[in-house]
Amino acid sequence: MLFFKVVTILIVLAGFGIYVAVEYPDLGERIDKFIKRPEFELSAPKKTSISTTPKKVTTPTAPATPTVVATTTYLPDIKDSEIPAGFTRSQLSPYYKKVRISSHSYSSSLNYPSKIGLSSSLSSKDSPINITNWKIKSNKGEMTISQAVEVYYPNSSVQSDIYLSSGQSVNIYTNKSAIGINLRINKCLGYLESTYDFNPSLSKSCPPVYDLKSEIANLSGDCQTYIMSLSSCEIPSANEYNSFPGTDEGNACRAYLSKISYGTCFNKHRFDSNFLSNEWRIWMNQPNILDKQHDRLRLYDKDGLLVYEYVY
Repeated sequence: MLFFKVVTILIVLAGFGIYVAVEYPDLGERIDKFIKRPEFELSAPKKTSISTTPKKVTTPTAPATPTVVATTTYLPDIKDSEIPAGFTRSQLSPYYKKVRISSHSYSSSLNYPSKIGLSSSLSSKDSPINITNWKIKSNKGEMTISQAVEVYYPNSSVQSDIYLSSGQSVNIYTNKSAIGINLRINKCLGYLESTYDFNPSLSKSCPPVYDLKSEIANLSGDCQTYIMSLSSCEIPSANEYNSFPGTDEGNACRAYLSKISYGTCFNKHRFDSNFLSNEWRIWMNQPNILDKQHDRLRLYDKDGLLVYEYVY
């Protein structure tokens, strides 16, 4: 009976071993790893040392600011040494030294006016400058440049702003204009001297009355002689005009003489390339602002900025 029990137990154990071997083939490796695993060690927490030395705080370094080199952007061609005493660069006109006070002439005589001369320093590539309403100041007073007639028409002319170009000049007189307006000189204006008393006198350098002698060859000998005796810009006098008889020859002569005038000269030469002179004349009709001995003249543009200083 005991034998039977032992055999039964062995059979059960063998069956169990077979079952485990089939279901858990890696059981041996697991047991082996479990046996060889080191014991779990409880390590004490590490002590944290608190430093009493304050940490150095590093401030971020700002990027270096670039050095700005001061440059002169306004009127860069004008040196500081050229700026008149008492003025700063910002007080100079954009036209500084482009128009200059070039001369002066003091007069205490009632028969001849004082004069201030302006000249252009513009290049041929520069645009004309409007100088109307510019001022000239002296130690005694000031004057304002007014308008003028650029092309004087025989019948009517309207004054307008003066645009000064390269090579042009302006003569400013203290007395009154003989015709009440300012002018740009042209090569026919000398004829006006026969009718008006300009002071100073206008230049008498008009074009010849005729280009070829054949133009007057049909007139009488006396008429031709008289025409050739006329000075430049001279209008025939009424006495000479009426001295020719009322014959066909006399009438032909008077007809020719009546055409010798500013109007005829203007119509004939208006579009000549050299018809207009480079000179403008302005008559201020105001008291003299110049000092007889020494003065300091300043030319200002319409915005009150300095254009030129002239000391004498």
